Amino acid sequence: MKTIWFIRHAESLSNAGFPTDTPHAIGLSEKGLVQAAALALQWPTEPDLIVVSRYSRTAYTAAPLCLRYPQVPVIELPLHELTFLAPGRYVGTTEDLRREPARQYWERCETDFCDGDGAETFRNFCERIDATLQALRERAEQRIAVVCHAYVIKAILWRQMHPEAEFTAEYMRDFFAFHLNCVVPNVRVYPFECAGGEEMKMLSPFQFAVG
Repeated sequence: MKTIWFIRHAESLSNAGFPTDTPHAIGLSEKGLVQAAALALQWPTEPDLIVVSRYSRTAYTAAPLCLRYPQVPVIELPLHELTFLAPGRYVGTTEDLRREPARQYWERCETDFCDGDGAETFRNFCERIDATLQALRERAEQRIAVVCHAYVIKAILWRQMHPEAEFTAEYMRDFFAFHLNCVVPNVRVYPFECAGGEEMKMLSPFQFAVG
């Protein structure tokens, strides 16, 4: 039985309210560094593989775990966050300053709308997550720790509830409603099991004590 742990990255500078320049190069806050260390210290079993996204906050979160298990290979898979706003227009902004354009994006509810250079459509995001989940199910490793992002984990949870649904405007609208009501704290762990490349079954989420 394969176990895949999806872990939201530790608190980032953006999560903590600091202005940031680009989505892929956001560091961790001081609290986030403590969370990452606690995650590694309390991790219950050696993984066969550690996965990060191309967004640096996942690598920073995984770094203490990699130090604890230096023999475990680390790979990057396309499980990076949904970037639905064109980054070039929001250099030096905070999450609060991006809140209104984000609201407008979700109100459009157009699965193929792209906000500009560096942004991604909702459909492409969903297809990317589906394809990467299938690749993870097919890998030979049996214990895989995946450090990823809140939207990614929510997309996985929503897909579990609607495995055959098409990526329509209704799917997008319902996903956003789910997003608003689904809290995914930093370093919360969402374990799944699957066998022989079959669909994943979610186990109980958990979180380690910090401090």
